[in-house]
Amino acid sequence: MYKIKLQKIFFLALEISAHYKKSYFNTNDLVKLANQYKLDLVRTRSDKKDYKYLDDTKFGGLRGNFSTLITLKGFVKRGNQIVPFYSLGKDGRIVNAISNGEIILDSSDLSANLTNERLKDLIETEVWLSKVREDQAHIKVMLEKNHTELGIRRDNDNFKKDSVVVSNKGQYFIRSLLNNFVGNGNNIFEYSLYNYWSGKKIFKKNIHPLLVIPSKENSWNEIYAVKFEELFEKQPMFLRVSLDSKICTDRIGNIYNLYSLDRALNDFSDGNANINSRLSYRWEELKKRECTNETEIQKDTKQQESWIFIDKFLKGKKNFSIEKKNVIDLSISSSGGCDVLLKYSGGTVQRLELEHDWKNYLDHKHHKSNAWSNAWLFAEQEWDPDLIIKLFQPLKEEYGNRIPDVFLCFDNGQRKAYRANWGEQTFSELHLVF
Repeated sequence: MYKIKLQKIFFLALEISAHYKKSYFNTNDLVKLANQYKLDLVRTRSDKKDYKYLDDTKFGGLRGNFSTLITLKGFVKRGNQIVPFYSLGKDGRIVNAISNGEIILDSSDLSANLTNERLKDLIETEVWLSKVREDQAHIKVMLEKNHTELGIRRDNDNFKKDSVVVSNKGQYFIRSLLNNFVGNGNNIFEYSLYNYWSGKKIFKKNIHPLLVIPSKENSWNEIYAVKFEELFEKQPMFLRVSLDSKICTDRIGNIYNLYSLDRALNDFSDGNANINSRLSYRWEELKKRECTNETEIQKDTKQQESWIFIDKFLKGKKNFSIEKKNVIDLSISSSGGCDVLLKYSGGTVQRLELEHDWKNYLDHKHHKSNAWSNAWLFAEQEWDPDLIIKLFQPLKEEYGNRIPDVFLCFDNGQRKAYRANWGEQTFSELHLVF
């Protein structure tokens, strides 16, 4: 059996998880539920009186503590408003495990007790992430120790409640919120830019987001920045950083340059720049773009597939050669049809579908739609020619060019491409140059 000690706020959120009525919630929802069902836990902090007054946020109250715990998923319509929605952890596995009896909570020592090793690893990761978010929320504490070395300081006059800092050259930066890991390998961090785009901060100053990559020992281990000028056209709500390659993209695969803090202090624009762009910015329009009418937490399977293709197969580069034809760019679609359009130097394009497993192409019924005619297929699953023949060859005669002929893949860890000869049930390797 595993016993994992939890922070009080994490334990409180799990204790009230049986009362989550929606698949989306925010800190207001959690505060109301805590006040309704767990006053015994809420009122145990005699040294911090604001815990008794759940609507009080002036002194790091319950809302603020919950905000360092939950993961932003997106935006949803609630009545006439557009509000952010969250999960406890990167998905619902921890909450579901409590509901199913796989995790038993012990209020005597604020622990989670379980036997499943994968759940143990998941909870321990969330405990660590919560600590990192809490540490990064207290940017003043970090700066008191390091402001001379880093060359930045808090701007309390213009931004009293935001983690905004200013350099000696008048450049402004805001610490982005560490959202969670993406995928199962714990090697891709996602950051929320909710606190960057929301409100009126951009109208006050030309600001650049900071992305802080923590280590197990240091919540402020590596500090990077992204330029306002590179972000403004796409206005992504989330950015992702590969811990291996340090490649930065948004959820649909657009790539952004990641700069060290030292370089940013030398090269980035100051707080008075980009006035025309800032005047044209509208937070309400961005929220509408991000909003979904669904009240269920959206799965980001396709976004993970895009990341795997860009980060692992292309290694962050958008140009390569296949069969002596040069791909000079690619675009990733967020809805409808194939996931990727590869753009050749001659002006033509090739459609490419991305999947985790080879059979997913058929599971999703792509072979029954003309939108996938003449498409190529990439999958994260290891190359297995016998499996490809078994899955696709029986369908080739009926569905014709909706069954892919070209497969991009990993073969014994190497990046490869193969073309099928369905009549002979063989494959020929295509020449790839990266």
